[in-house]
Amino acid sequence: MDQNTIIGLIGGALLAYVIPKLSPYIDKYLKQAFGFLLNTVLKPLKGYFRKKQLVRLKEFRIARVNHSAVTMQVVRAHTYFLLFWGVIAFYLNLLTEPAFPAILEKSFVFGMLLTSPIYVFELLWLSADHKAKKLVKSRGQLGLR
Repeated sequence: MDQNTIIGLIGGALLAYVIPKLSPYIDKYLKQAFGFLLNTVLKPLKGYFRKKQLVRLKEFRIARVNHSAVTMQVVRAHTYFLLFWGVIAFYLNLLTEPAFPAILEKSFVFGMLLTSPIYVFELLWLSADHKAKKLVKSRGQLGLR
């Protein structure tokens, strides 16, 4: 084995052993050093996000007892899934045209910007699917018919 490989393996093993031992002390030091920042700057942000989470939780609790709302969320998730694959098919069709690959070869960043709808629809699908799964699971725990 190369000397650098041996040093890397030994150094990695030492770090893996030492970091968990030092972690409580590091956390304590960071709280003391940045406590002022946490209390003055980040506290209003914490309140904003907690309020936003509370509003989302209230909407979720109302929707889970409504069978139609649960069904609508499941349908929305499946629709976003179909749109996601439709956009992929559209871009695969564009790749067969000679102009689009030329754009991708000329400017990779611009090409990725042009393909951003794929990622937008994927994020919409994943968030709707996650919400639908949570609603269906929660609805099943209520014991409603």
